[in-house]
Amino acid sequence: MVLIKFVKRYFAYIRVSTDKQGERGVSLQEQRDIIQRYASHKNLEVSRWFVEMETASKIGRPVFNEMLALLKAGRAAGVVIHKVDRGARNFRDWAEIGDLHDLGIEVHFATESLDLNTLGGMLSADLQAVMSVHYSRNLREETKKGYYGRLKQGLCPRPAPLGYLNNGEGKTKTIDPIQGPIVKQGFELYATGRYTLTQMTDVLYEIGLRTRETPKKSGGLKVSRNTIAGMLSNPFYIGALHVKKADRTFAGIHEPLVSKQLFDRVQAVKSGRYVRPLRNHQFLFSRLICCAVCGRSLVAETQKGHLYYRCHRSHNPPSALKGEQIEKRFAEIFDRLRLTSEEEKLIDLMLERMRERVRERAQQILKAEQLKLESTQQRLERLTDAYLDGLVEKEELEKKKTALTLERREIERVIAGIQSDGWSDMVKWNKIVERIKTAYLLYETGSYEEKRQMVKEVVSNRIAAGKNLEITIRSPFDEIVKRSACRFGCPLPGRGRGFWEKLFNDLVIPAQKGMASGDSSCA
Repeated sequence: MVLIKFVKRYFAYIRVSTDKQGERGVSLQEQRDIIQRYASHKNLEVSRWFVEMETASKIGRPVFNEMLALLKAGRAAGVVIHKVDRGARNFRDWAEIGDLHDLGIEVHFATESLDLNTLGGMLSADLQAVMSVHYSRNLREETKKGYYGRLKQGLCPRPAPLGYLNNGEGKTKTIDPIQGPIVKQGFELYATGRYTLTQMTDVLYEIGLRTRETPKKSGGLKVSRNTIAGMLSNPFYIGALHVKKADRTFAGIHEPLVSKQLFDRVQAVKSGRYVRPLRNHQFLFSRLICCAVCGRSLVAETQKGHLYYRCHRSHNPPSALKGEQIEKRFAEIFDRLRLTSEEEKLIDLMLERMRERVRERAQQILKAEQLKLESTQQRLERLTDAYLDGLVEKEELEKKKTALTLERREIERVIAGIQSDGWSDMVKWNKIVERIKTAYLLYETGSYEEKRQMVKEVVSNRIAAGKNLEITIRSPFDEIVKRSACRFGCPLPGRGRGFWEKLFNDLVIPAQKGMASGDSSCA
């Protein structure tokens, strides 16, 4: 009589938490060897191996779920797992393993003597599972604590973004001397509003931006559209560390690559809040004059050899101006801005006096900023004391500390600017004086762009009402235009030295209008 021996087939499950651990193979191979020795000792035949490289702290492991489905379908008599924490580090997955036992499916742990057929064995297994879950939670908390600890120090615990270099754990990211300027140029190009994200991928590739080499991917490739979109939205480039998941921002200690003003312009372009100015034909006043009826820009056109500027929207009366009419009007304005040699010398003298006043004012501002800096530092110290005394919650402490740190950095930036460059408004006043001295010359002999810029800086509210041109001259150019009807040799009373002294005094007053940096826009 021949005896037929039925061999039960079992699954084997091995797991590591990360791809890196799995690629090294040490942990996986050790688990495989131990399970094979256990199966040989127990006369179990392993018909299939399930290998997974996923954390067991979260539910939803695909390989683990596939194995459970096959076991419940009767494809194997049971499963052999290296140890409890390889099978589950959360209570739901541990309950799934318990369900297998309740269904009569064998569950073996190769390195732990756990008999799930007894109450004592089940209790021991449950305790092992609880310890595994606790270990996972504690590890997560410690990791999170270290992560936020680095952020509070101003260090980025993640890999450096494009344009920066990794200098080792616990060290500040520094600007990449090769890729950094290219990334900055990318911000500047996108801020013009002339490029889409798709176009930016080609443009940045042409000027040298490349992907970084990683253990999984080779470098030197074109940067993807999604990566560029993330790069342009990353506040890391202005010196801030933002945790998107927690919606928290920390002040970084790394050197910013772009200014906040440029970063904000890029965000406006991305969100559609910035409209790029339309390209113009080479007509000097095209889109510089607005229709009084509808507010739209007048567009240049030629008819029978004559140049006209018209509003193309139908309304009564129509807004249309002859090119000669506009040119004559502006020529008269800029001609009155022409200075005599005596006036230029007088302006230089007034400017030097203004510089002296500015230096005195800069010292006053410097002292005030230094007092503000001391006050901010004291507020930081009081905030820390309040936290230690239990008067402030930890979350509120971090929020206020970040705000005060950023405030302190801004004050330090202002102080550094005053110490290195004097008073920043001096740059603006120098520009105004330079424009006063060169306005006529630039309008007469400048390029197309320079002439248009002078029109914008000198004249505002350029309105076409029917066939009439209504304009408002900006300050201080309006006073200069009116200063004298006979400036060559016969200045009117009060229009000589006293006039220029009053004009320069007005420039020093912070509340004065000055030369507007912007321009009234037309639809």
